Amino acid sequence: MKHAIRGILLLLGLALFGWFVQRAGPGEIWRTCASLGWYAPLTLIPYGIVYIADTIGWRFAFVARALKGIGFWTLYRVRWCGEAVNNVVPSAYVGGEAVKVYLLHKRGADAGEAAASVIIGRSLQTLTQVIFIALGSAAFLSLAPAESGVRKGLMLVLAGSIAAVVALFWLQSRGMFLMIFKALDQFGMRLAMLESRRASLKRIDERVMGFYRGERRRVAASAAGYLGGWLLDTMDILLVSWLVGMPISWTQALAIEAFIGVAKVMGLFVPGAIGVQETGIALVGRLAGLPDALGLSYAIIRRGREVVYSSIGWLLLYVEEASLKGISGRISARTRTEL
Repeated sequence: MKHAIRGILLLLGLALFGWFVQRAGPGEIWRTCASLGWYAPLTLIPYGIVYIADTIGWRFAFVARALKGIGFWTLYRVRWCGEAVNNVVPSAYVGGEAVKVYLLHKRGADAGEAAASVIIGRSLQTLTQVIFIALGSAAFLSLAPAESGVRKGLMLVLAGSIAAVVALFWLQSRGMFLMIFKALDQFGMRLAMLESRRASLKRIDERVMGFYRGERRRVAASAAGYLGGWLLDTMDILLVSWLVGMPISWTQALAIEAFIGVAKVMGLFVPGAIGVQETGIALVGRLAGLPDALGLSYAIIRRGREVVYSSIGWLLLYVEEASLKGISGRISARTRTEL
């Protein structure tokens, strides 16, 4: 059933994207993409800078002693490997985070500290994304006509995002796994996979709660790094639009990039959010006043950039492990014994 739903979402996303392409004209889209010429590699630069900002955010999600002997660029590579998995494997980010914990533990980091850091980092990244979406909503509201029905939709998206983040931090402040175990106990349910790791998951809860309470400066610094990454993400479409001769304003770039993230979340369980992301970009670009040819060209160029970064990330992971075969088993075995 799960695979059927993924397949339906994939086909639906591709069908909608195909409809947008047909309306804009495949020839016009091809000419826009081809106009990059030898400048095409430049479109890879902004995402690399975003990775640096996100790595800074993640670094501050650790207590100071946890990364002894692990340098910034090592952390950068580990994060790259994890994000490559997240971008390809439809696991709601769980798979990539497990890879990060595993690779850090291989380098001598405490597995519990590493696991806590990915939970804290992903939570703060989500929090700052909501702030980014709020800024994008404000940008959209300045672009949309006063009578536009888009305004109500923007407010609903913003309210839903805030509610989700509040719920996440409420759970973490009380022990996310502890609350899960309490809920399962109430219904008399036992999940063998969780029960076998109850003690280790409780220790992760304690580390996360301790970090929020005792490391407030690092929490603020981590959030600042992640928010910087979201804001720097606007450079991507600004650069592409300038290179193809259709420059847009920063307000438009902010509105579009903020809601591309929403589109990706909607395609979370589709491999690579294929079709869903492209359709979202085309729709958001149209609402922000972009020519269809530019919006669709950017969707294709962005997908190409993600393929390059994901390929490099998987190559780095291959170098780390010598063989990708059975990596999930090795991750599971090591984290189960060390957490």
